[in-house]
Amino acid sequence: MLHKKFAAKLIIVLFLSLIVYIAVYNNFQVYDTTIAKVTSAVQSEEKDGSIRQAITGTIKNGEHEGQTVTLKNTYDPSLAYDERYSRGSLLFLSLNDKTGSSLTGTVTGVKRDHYAVLVLLVLTDLLLLAGGKQGFYTIIGLGLNIVLFYGMLTLYEAGVNVLSLTIVLVILFSAIVLILINGFNKRTFISLIATLAAVAIIGLLSAAVIHFGPELSYEFMEYLPEPYTRSEANLLFLSEILIGGLGVIMDIAVTITSCSAELIRKDPLISKKALLLSCRQVADDITGTMINVVFFTNIAACIPVFLISMKNDISFFTVMKYNAFFEIARFLTGSMGIILTIPLAIFAASCFLKGGKKSCC
Repeated sequence: MLHKKFAAKLIIVLFLSLIVYIAVYNNFQVYDTTIAKVTSAVQSEEKDGSIRQAITGTIKNGEHEGQTVTLKNTYDPSLAYDERYSRGSLLFLSLNDKTGSSLTGTVTGVKRDHYAVLVLLVLTDLLLLAGGKQGFYTIIGLGLNIVLFYGMLTLYEAGVNVLSLTIVLVILFSAIVLILINGFNKRTFISLIATLAAVAIIGLLSAAVIHFGPELSYEFMEYLPEPYTRSEANLLFLSEILIGGLGVIMDIAVTITSCSAELIRKDPLISKKALLLSCRQVADDITGTMINVVFFTNIAACIPVFLISMKNDISFFTVMKYNAFFEIARFLTGSMGIILTIPLAIFAASCFLKGGKKSCC
């Protein structure tokens, strides 16, 4: 019976995913930019070693829909800066003025939305099939957080202070995820308190270091809007720190709170020292892993910079000092947040789950 239910769920999920994928693949009319599907691509090698392509495609949207267009493309075999197109590729075009009966254009990009949707569908399918109800709530939480994040960006564009927006967003992110995943109960409340307390502490520590420490050089901070003032850059960096450490801090808070709740449930008279020692054993198993997760998440974006810089005889420490400084700072503050969350979650659990102020003393 269980296998039949799972098989039915699998068929429904895959069928709906297939419909969504096909719809996105063929959503040509959604775009104002002209899109063409490549029907043939003939290649020839040039004297300089580059490859020249004579491409024919069919226009899929706009006033020229259904017409044939001729395109040219040249790419280097290394494909470091160029694209190679093949039959079936979906290309964004800028059409040239029509000369005679032929229609020509220039490739401006590749339509890849269906690839992104495919990855997203695989994620949602796995969550639904493996996680069931919890997986569904995870998807809902993720969707709500994306909407909130978009709203934050819109308000920031309207001139609202970025740090104020981030603080509100951190509270909403945490509350939405924890309530959807764990329900509205004491454990959720404790996890939320521990999460927000840890984020607040690392935020205050970071603000103190930025304020009282030497001035930071923001020239190498990626995607910083130009022109900027130092105070704006400081606020943006603090916002990155708060949001960057939120995920792992929340994870640790939930784990330690659940562990504490189970220990207190089995032994309501457990001492704070015994509770701390038991939770520390659990924390020791996950802390190292979570710190490494934070490290790899922050450093991953710097790998190309490290490779290119060291290939051009720029020292490892120079790259660390300038190009990877902000990623390392986010890693360190996130790791501090992980360590801080453990005693905070244990303390909150002993206060609220054991009942009364005596258990907090």
